[in-house]
Amino acid sequence: MTILTRPEATRDRQNNRVVDWSDAERTTYRARVQFLSSTETEQQGDQVITDLEVFLPPEAVVTAVDQAEVDGVTYRVHGKPQVQRGAGPIAQLDHMRIVLREVTG
Repeated sequence: MTILTRPEATRDRQNNRVVDWSDAERTTYRARVQFLSSTETEQQGDQVITDLEVFLPPEAVVTAVDQAEVDGVTYRVHGKPQVQRGAGPIAQLDHMRIVLREVTG
């Protein structure tokens, strides 16, 4: 899994600030990814929202404004990453938990 951070802010033709993720810094981590949910709405055109739950090493550098690539699909980090720390014999289970969201349509 690859985390995309620090995208470059540029201006479009109308001088609006836009974020360019094509040159974002990329960091690859080993991760466990599991499917959380997928919902579809048909109110103003079809829209599908897919959420994944990802477990990363606790030292991973991820913020709520980053993006991630999983199997060639780009997701946004949804919410604040959570670092879970174990104590005593379960200290080796330390990890970071993030939720990724893709919205299509």
